[in-house]
Order: sequence, then C-alpha cells, then structure tokens
Amino acid sequence: AGEVMRILAEYQKRIVPLIQKHGGTIDKFMGDGIMATFGATNPSKTYAADAIGALDDIVEDLKLWTTDPDLNMLAPLRINMAIATGPVTFGAVGGDHRLEYTVIGAAVNLSAKLEKLNKVLKTCALVDKASYDTATAQGYSPVSKPKAVSQNVEGTDEKHWLFILH
Repeated sequence: AGEVMRILAEYQKRIVPLIQKHGGTIDKFMGDGIMATFGATNPSKTYAADAIGALDDIVEDLKLWTTDPDLNMLAPLRINMAIATGPVTFGAVGGDHRLEYTVIGAAVNLSAKLEKLNKVLKTCALVDKASYDTATAQGYSPVSKPKAVSQNVEGTDEKHWLFILH
C-alpha cells in the first residue's frame, strides 16, 4: 500500500503543476483521478483554451514517464482525460464536521462521461465540439489535427460531436 501511495504522490506531483501552469484549479483528487476547473474560481477569458493547453502539456509529459524512475512503471498505463465547458456552480458543501469544495453542473457531468468514454473508444483525450470551438476562438492552436467523431454518450439522449485530441 505504501508503494501505491508513493507512486500516486509522484503522479500528482507531475500533473498538478501542469494544470496550475494553465490557470487550472484542482477541485478534488479521486484516487488516481484529478478533477480541475478552468475559469470557475479565477475568471478567465481563455478558460477552454487553457484547459486544452494543460491537456496537451500532460500528454507531452506522459511521454517522459519512461525515463523517470518513480513513474516508469506507470508509463504503459492509459490515462484518460476529458474536457467539457459550460456554466457550473461551485462552493462548499457538507456540514459542521466536514466541508468540501465542489463543482456541479451539466459540463461537469459531461466531462465525467467523456472521461469514461475514452476507455470504450481506446482514446486518451476527448473534448466536445462546443468546448473545442470555444477554445479555438480563444486562441487555442492544436498540436495536431484532432479527429472528429459523432458518438453516443452514455446517460445522454443525443449523439455528440467529439474531438479526439490524442
């Protein structure tokens, strides 16, 4: 168990600064998952571009894991990421003995569903079309041309246009 926690700490030590470099705020750690927001607690006119920029940096960093003795055992593992934008509500929830900061809203739910969809599609990073279009309007320039797919997303009624970024 100690080894697992050490590896998890190394993973977070690599990923968190990349998120923060692009203006992201960590909402919570969920085991090996990290939920971050861009533009929620610190308003930004480039929140979507910032989120995808962080994702691009994380993908590039993953390529270096094979040379890091603390992370090389994780290098073959697949890391799934997803981005969805839209209005959210954020704040503290809980009671007198335990409070937790959280973010809720349709964009949060869609992002979680897209993250899971990566496993089905055998992809690493998905973003919905509206978020991708917003990011490009905010100045985001893709590292490589993303692949567009029309896909059913579990828990939603319609097909979504998605971009596979990596």
